This record gives sequence, C-alpha cells and structure tokens, in this order.
Amino acid sequence: MHHAVSPKADANSKESDVLLWFNIVWRGFPIMKKITLSGYYGFDNAGDEAVLYAIINSLRKLRADIQITVLSNNPAHTAQLYNVNAVNRWKIAEVYRAIRKSDLLISGGGSLLQDVTSKNSILYYLGVIGIAKFLKKPVFIYSQGIGPVNYKRNRLLVGKMLNKVHAITVRDPQSRQDLIDMGVKKEITVSVDPVLAIEPEDVEISHGRELLASANVNNIDGKILGISLRPWATDENNFQAIAQACDTLAQQGWQIIFIPMHFPSDVQIAEKIQSLMRNPSHVLKENYTPYQTLCLYKTVDLVMGMRLHSLIMAAVLEKPMIAISYDPKVDRFMELINRPEILPIDNLKTQQILDLVQNTWENRDGFVKHLKKTIPPLRTQALIPARMVVEILGQDFLKRN
Repeated sequence: MHHAVSPKADANSKESDVLLWFNIVWRGFPIMKKITLSGYYGFDNAGDEAVLYAIINSLRKLRADIQITVLSNNPAHTAQLYNVNAVNRWKIAEVYRAIRKSDLLISGGGSLLQDVTSKNSILYYLGVIGIAKFLKKPVFIYSQGIGPVNYKRNRLLVGKMLNKVHAITVRDPQSRQDLIDMGVKKEITVSVDPVLAIEPEDVEISHGRELLASANVNNIDGKILGISLRPWATDENNFQAIAQACDTLAQQGWQIIFIPMHFPSDVQIAEKIQSLMRNPSHVLKENYTPYQTLCLYKTVDLVMGMRLHSLIMAAVLEKPMIAISYDPKVDRFMELINRPEILPIDNLKTQQILDLVQNTWENRDGFVKHLKKTIPPLRTQALIPARMVVEILGQDFLKRN
C-alpha cells in the first residue's frame, strides 16, 4: 500500500538518495552514517520496544546505509533482535564511546522526559544528551511524549538542555505546550508516536495464531477480547470491577486473552484478575517481541488496553478498542484518533465496562471504518521525524565536504 507524502518530504528523500550517490561517485564508496539511539530499551517493555522497532524500520526505509547503535539494558538481546549494534546503557565509558563515534544522537521516542515513575530517571536521559553536547554532536528529540514533569529542578533542566539540541519533535500538541511552559524556545515539530508508521499488511495473523496455539489457546474461532493491563497503585475495587466484567463477558461467549506488554509485571496483574474470575480465561506468559505482540493483536476482535501501546497497536491494525486510562498520554492518544471516550482507572464500575464493550462491539464496523480513514494520514506524519533525521545527516555530509 502506498500513502501520499508531502512534496517536501518526497524531496527530502530524493535529496538523501542524491547525496548517497554523490558519495559513491566522489569517494568510490558511501560513507556509513552512524546514529546512537537513547531510550527505555532492553527492559522487556513491548511498548518501548515497539517504538524502537518502528524508529529503526522508518530510518532504514529512508536510508539503508545508516548504522545504528542502541543504548540498551540488555545489549546482546537488542543487537540480535533488531540487527543493530548495542552497548550497555549503564556503562558510561561505552555510552561515551558510542556517541563519540556517531554523527547524531537520537533521544526517544516514548515518555523519557517525565518524573512520575521516578524523580531521577529524567536525569539519565538529559545526561546522555549532555554527553552528546560535550562531544559537539547534534541531538535529535524523536517523537517524545513529554511529562508530566513536576519537580522544579527537572523542569529547569529540561528547558536548559532542550534549548541546546539540534531539532525537537514530539508526539502530541500537549507535549509541545509542556516544553514551551518549561522554557524551550526552539522550534518544536508535532508528530505522532513512531509505532503509527507500521503498516498492517506487514503483520501476519497466521503468526499470531501460531503463538496462541503454542500457548494452548485453541478456541480462536469465537469472539476474542485481548486485554493489556499494567500494575497501578489504585483501589482494589477498580481491578475487581475489571475481573467481574471479564467474568460476565466470558459467560457471554467472549474468549478472554490477557496479552502482556511489560514482562513479567503485566503477567502478574493478569493472573491476579484471572484468580478473581469464575469463568475460564487465558494469560499469555511469554516475553514477546514487538512483532509477535502485533501479530497477537491481529488475532483478536476487540482490544481493552491500559497500556498506551496496546491501544496504538490496535489502531494500527484497525481493531476496535476500549481505553482504561491511568495517565494523560492515554487520553491524548484517544483524542488524537477522535475516540475520546475512556474509562479512568480510579473510578471503574463493572456495568460501565460492560456497556462500553457492548456499545463498541455493536458499532465495530463504524469504528473500523473510522480507523481506516484516520490512521493513514497519521502513518505519513509518523515518518516526519525519520525524514528530518535523514535531512540532518545529509547537511552534515555537505558541511564535511
């Protein structure tokens, strides 16, 4: 499937090809461009891994001669999975060496610049940017979701560091406003989450069915509800409401399958819900790759997601979905696809969940039709940061010659 791209974006791509050929003619061989990628990678989080998978695919589609090094919590696994170089994100000498050898540092995507999960994790990502600036390397902020950033120290540091980077792209308008509020004066381009660049045709339903069969899920001919929950500090009654709703849905003929996005914590919360149910359900217990997770979502009929990227994957695969929101980023995404009806995690009622499932299912054809119209322009938008990266690398080549 081909999607229209803007004339400017198309020109950028052609310019990149011209530079590559000029390289070959002038020097007799292409200069390999080197990028270091910093993010929450190698932590068995399928959402962040899907972001990495999508960024790598987008860059390689536009420029095949890019050599990518990922800062990872599990370098060997990351290198093997994505066919990239990878170094230990915690070993400062390795990080320093990787950035020194690179032409560009990419920071992102995902929600790196926030201090809700930890007051100090934000310092790590800003520190990596600081190393690149010390080495006089350009830094590109790639479709990040910003915030919430609550601590004054962190807000000041974000403003100070991001005013020094080469270019900034964020995944939603609110993130842009958050950066402006923190004193960022540089131009900020609004894009979308990188995972929205994935083409549904590239995801095989047969592979998803094989994965279900290997997990002993055999009855896949009926209605399947795929659920992705995450642990969250909330009143137990909210998870109890989910369990009761799932129980009723199973009684109504739904096959309930819990799909983990962060291993193993999502398996544990799913098993807890399952233990509260009387009717059968399946908890998938493997540490799936981003591609495997996409294939699993392709097998289901309806998605109920608390994890942001379970909802983004559902949208990419044109599946009707129900969002349980624990964070503003979930609300922002549902607003982006013009489906703002969400269930807040802190105020769940069993009947409310059942009503929304029934309503979404009864209107599924309209929901899918809406996604088929809404997602293709977002897919084009998701490639904007990759095109900008290729353009920066091209400018870098001209400067050096």
